[in-house]
Order: sequence, then structure tokens, then C-alpha cells
Amino acid sequence: MSEKTTVVEKEAIKYEGLFSVKELYQLIADWVNSKGYFPIEKFIEESVEKEGKVITAKLEPFKKLTDYAKAIIKIEILISDCKEVEVTRAGKKQKLNKGRVVIEIKSVLETDYEHRWEMKPWLYVLRTIFEKYIYTPFLSGFKNALREDTEHLKEQIKAFLNLYKK
Repeated sequence: MSEKTTVVEKEAIKYEGLFSVKELYQLIADWVNSKGYFPIEKFIEESVEKEGKVITAKLEPFKKLTDYAKAIIKIEILISDCKEVEVTRAGKKQKLNKGRVVIEIKSVLETDYEHRWEMKPWLYVLRTIFEKYIYTPFLSGFKNALREDTEHLKEQIKAFLNLYKK
């Protein structure tokens, strides 16, 4: 069984006001591609209610760091009370969305994801020794890089949403 280590606990970004759903999703997709992650969409669901649309999305982009370790960033997006409005910005009419956004980001480092070290009991013991004494510096480097990537994504999303406040 692969081991999953949580590197960054769920961190939430909350926003209420004007924004563009399409541009927000495109920002996340562009960031995922630029950092070399493989995009995985677990599900995207949209429903219409009295107050407005409710959009729920779960994304789990991952990056294989080695044959032994991979980084996973779990992104949960909840957009509620989403309505389309027309706004004049810089003298031009623009269609935007108005509503509440909650984005939760969590990072996980998964080791032995191909289950190669579990075929026999002696391999499992060897893996434990290998991880504890030999591979520790590499794993801590992977954790730091994943932590930095998660923080960068969070800051990019915050900066994007802050553009619409003015």
C-alpha cells in the first residue's frame, strides 16, 4: 500500500463579489500545465437554484517526481449564488459572474504509488530502512517543493480574485 503524507493541510480561499468563472478555471488550468502537473478532474457539477448557480469541482493534478514518489494537489472549488451580471469596465461592457467562491487546497506526497515494494515481506522491511536512512533528504526536498507550489497556486488565485475587487 502506498504511503500518503499530507504536506499542506486544507487551506481555504474565500471570496465574495464579482469574478469570472471561466477565467478562474483557466488560471488554475494554466498554472497546473506550467508547473508540469498532469491535470485530473475528479468531477465538475453544476446545478441551478433560486439564488443562482452552484458549481462544485474537484481537481487532483499530480506530478511524478520519481518512480517512487509523486506530488498531488487536491483542489476543491465551490461557487454558490452565482449569477451573470453585465459590468462596465474601462468603458467596455463585460459579462462577469457575481457570487461566493470557496477554494480549498491540500497537498499530498505519495510514496511507492506503484506498490513495487510490497510484493514480499522482506521488500517492505527494506523499503522502511531505505526511506528512513537513505531517501529522507530527497523526500524532504520533495515536500518543500510541493509546499512552495501549493503556496504559489494559492497566491495566484488570491491575486486573480483581488483584481475584481476594484
